[in-house]
Amino acid sequence: MRDLPPLNALRAFVFTARHLSATKAAAELSVTLGAVSHQLRALEEFLDVSLFVRGHRQLTLTDAGERYFRDVSAAFESIRESTVALTNPGHKDVLRVRAYTTFSLRWLIPRLSSFCIDNRSQELVLSTGMDPVDFSRDKLDFAIRLGLGHWPGTVAERLIPNVLVPVCSPALLTRGPAVQKPQDLAHHVLLQSTWSERRDDWSQWLREQSVEMQEDYSFLYFESSALSYQAAIEGQGFAMAQLALVEEDLAAGRLVCPIRHYLDKGEFTYYLVYPENKRLTPQMKRFRDWLLAECDVFNNKSSAIAGLAVEQTAR
Repeated sequence: MRDLPPLNALRAFVFTARHLSATKAAAELSVTLGAVSHQLRALEEFLDVSLFVRGHRQLTLTDAGERYFRDVSAAFESIRESTVALTNPGHKDVLRVRAYTTFSLRWLIPRLSSFCIDNRSQELVLSTGMDPVDFSRDKLDFAIRLGLGHWPGTVAERLIPNVLVPVCSPALLTRGPAVQKPQDLAHHVLLQSTWSERRDDWSQWLREQSVEMQEDYSFLYFESSALSYQAAIEGQGFAMAQLALVEEDLAAGRLVCPIRHYLDKGEFTYYLVYPENKRLTPQMKRFRDWLLAECDVFNNKSSAIAGLAVEQTAR
């Protein structure tokens, strides 16, 4: 026990390292700034290691401090979980995740049952929204975001490819003008999401096919991609779909890809995002590991999905 530092000093260190601010740590611990500073100095003297680099009104963790924060915060979380389990056996840990509506409906939710079955004591709250995520304001553990993977102050882990392809109902092809090349889409209604991250999908795809969008193109606009996909299933036009989100419709023949041209947006895709200064709790790690494993399974079969889309069209 002589090798253990004082508990109050450890708490002051964890809170300060989490915020990289002794002032915020003091406020959260309901003690004075002087008390936190005293505890941090006492801990560094006990360890004989510098845990922080102290700049002008700024704190950063040393390499040793990073390692110590990761281990100590995990230990505190383990103590918390054991205490809750002992004092409140019916309690479930709450994991809060935010994703997009279309991604949630068409990719995440169909797979969630496997996570819930293996983690029955875990309570998960899934919210949806397209607004930027602010982890300092929003009470979230994870967010699933579409972008280039560069969000300041966060860790972003790539999930699935963002491959665009025009899709439509098989019935549309039997009653409408023939579609064999990209230029033929000018004779059909194009279904378009108004969300800022998706509103240029059609123009980008056409540009990749060396087709200039004309003013007389006919568009039907929707608030979300989920609505445009449903409109495509109902035969109202062509949707520029993210291939990963229409896999079931392609497999069932509700949608087909009459044109064999795909646009892989590369690094502009879906990411699992969480604060870089927040160490993963055991429940967060379980969800992250499960999600990345699901993505690996999907990514391994994504080429087969693309082939199926073409095969369905040829029938």
